[in-house]
Amino acid sequence: MHRLIKIRVVRDLERLQERVRGFMQTVFESACPEASFWPAADFYETTRGLVLRMDLAGVAAEDLSITLAGQELVIRGRRRPPPSEGLCRFIHLEIGFGCFERSFMLPIPVDFNNIQARQADGILEVLLPRKTPGARSIPVKSVP
Repeated sequence: MHRLIKIRVVRDLERLQERVRGFMQTVFESACPEASFWPAADFYETTRGLVLRMDLAGVAAEDLSITLAGQELVIRGRRRPPPSEGLCRFIHLEIGFGCFERSFMLPIPVDFNNIQARQADGILEVLLPRKTPGARSIPVKSVP
């Protein structure tokens, strides 16, 4: 009996998640009118700075764009559809393709000159090093 309740709860949560994703895509449709899927992302802070990891299996590096404007990091890209050669019909289709856009507000200042991005095994990783506060000497002028 308990297992049946757990299955129902999980199923209800999955349906809610899909509805929220659909709502978010509708709300943010103006930002990327062609957005057709929402890649999963992890965004966390380390002692060195911030790390963004995004699940982008099947997205080529040349189809990605990463921009940083102020404190907003924006990842845009496109996953190309499967090759249609020999394709008769889809039996089951869950992997989204087309355009996507995700944006993240940076909670700490970062060193813009040392940001790195790499893609391996279908995971995009953006390393945003923490900005170290600089010290400088300020000369004092004598006013007569």
